[in-house]
Amino acid sequence: MEKTAGTLLAIFRESLAASEVTLDSKFYAMGGDSLLAVRVVNEARANGINLSLRDLLVHQTVRALLQNAAGLQPGEAPDTTAAAPAAGVPAAGGPFSLLTDEDRERLPDSLQDALPASALQTGMLYLCETSQDPHLYHSVEGWKVCAPFDEDRFRAAVQGLTRRHPALRTSFDFGDLSVPAQLVWQQVEPELRVEHAESADQALLQVDDWRSLRSAAPLDWRTAPLVRFLVVTLPDSFHVALSAHHAVLDGWSFSRLAVELVHLYEAGVDPAAAERVAAVNARVQHDFIAAELAAAASAEAAEHWLAQAGDAAGLVRPVAPAHVVDAAERYELDLAADLVGSLSDAARVLGTSLKSVLLAAHASALGAWSGREQDLVTGLVFNTRPESEGSDRASGLFLNTLPVRFATVAGSWADLVRSADQLERTGYAHRHFPQALLTERLGRPAFQVVFNYMHFHAHRDLDEASATPIRGRWRRGKPSFAFHVNVEITGESGQLRIGFDPGFIARPSVEAYARTLHESLVRLAADPAGSTPAAALTAATSAAGERSELTADPDPTQESDQ
Repeated sequence: MEKTAGTLLAIFRESLAASEVTLDSKFYAMGGDSLLAVRVVNEARANGINLSLRDLLVHQTVRALLQNAAGLQPGEAPDTTAAAPAAGVPAAGGPFSLLTDEDRERLPDSLQDALPASALQTGMLYLCETSQDPHLYHSVEGWKVCAPFDEDRFRAAVQGLTRRHPALRTSFDFGDLSVPAQLVWQQVEPELRVEHAESADQALLQVDDWRSLRSAAPLDWRTAPLVRFLVVTLPDSFHVALSAHHAVLDGWSFSRLAVELVHLYEAGVDPAAAERVAAVNARVQHDFIAAELAAAASAEAAEHWLAQAGDAAGLVRPVAPAHVVDAAERYELDLAADLVGSLSDAARVLGTSLKSVLLAAHASALGAWSGREQDLVTGLVFNTRPESEGSDRASGLFLNTLPVRFATVAGSWADLVRSADQLERTGYAHRHFPQALLTERLGRPAFQVVFNYMHFHAHRDLDEASATPIRGRWRRGKPSFAFHVNVEITGESGQLRIGFDPGFIARPSVEAYARTLHESLVRLAADPAGSTPAAALTAATSAAGERSELTADPDPTQESDQ
């Protein structure tokens, strides 16, 4: 058991990049989150320790895990299977195993795999067809490499990356089979566009054309690949942009692909390794779909989310359901390093995660902004990567947005933060339940405002993986909720980004919410044990007054842009 403790402690320290972690340090309070938790579970299992995400969520410290979690014995074969499906739900297996015999007979011969599309993918692509917006769910991420460009080497890296990740060889078929399906092709030709710039200013203009989608043709979800690469070269450096349809990649996947692309460019492509990685990624995708099918058939999961949605009246007034969200406007506010540091300290003091602290501040600000302190519901983005080997490095769309319901947002910060922590913990077991199914059962949207916490640790990996400096990372995508609140932590600082549809929510009202949220963060950081009712915030009066400009509900089938 002493060996197990040492192994777990080393895994904690490496994953958290914190040498000060002890046997009694709480994983989430030390900066852990759901993505790092998947990494810890995978590393533990690789070392013969049968740890689960639930174990880590409940017990959190190495000492508590050793004392309370079952199966933490070295040398045992780890259980890496997905959650058992409900009766009548197919188990994840090899290629094509989640489709019926009849559907398999209809498939083209040139496929490597095919499986049902997720509920989120189906909803996204439906909206692509109905919105008449050619760039909906078209996300772009970019960075600058401070070294001369080698086109042959870069093309080989892109081809190697495409072989490693089934998501980069995926298209969709919604008409020929009994279910909406995602098709994984054996081979696709990656789309790489190389442009040359005469000056640094010209290079930035060319990159901005790509980032703003002015020069990008729409992505057709019926045809693979749904991913493109752009390079703009200068004599001593080059800019890289990766664009993709959000139906095949989430934000974490974008960041992981950037790390892998840089590594393959510098170290070269190993074909055997590419095949091994592709097999792991395919298994992760199958396990994810099997978990969603099991959750959709779970009465317990449905009951949980129906209770979270509640019967509370909405925060905005409804409009005609035919209106489709166009969240083209953005509001951004930088979060200083000292504020982020103080909030991280507050999380450690309260024994919870930074995400819970930020969610509590969002709930408080939402209460003040809406003039409401009780029975407040907000959407929360959950990471839905399955407990499968390699899932922390797999590429795909592993997100779900579901409601969390605060009984009250008044009282002490400590109580509100613990409520936020508890809401996420209890919801995590049911995180695969399709949002679209919840909306169908409710007959209305389950929430109207969305909160998303992002901390892409892969940015740190990108810096460490590259022998040459990486600069100027950026990401752009149109959020698909009418009011979508993102808090992203990058290094020691952070940024608040709000995407919104001005046809639903006027900019002054969004700005009022943002001021209230910032004030909440400052107050919480200064006194995490203090009593700060939402209604007492200085911006509450103006926020409630400006709120009269709100006019609509978001479309309930839409998802986070990250």
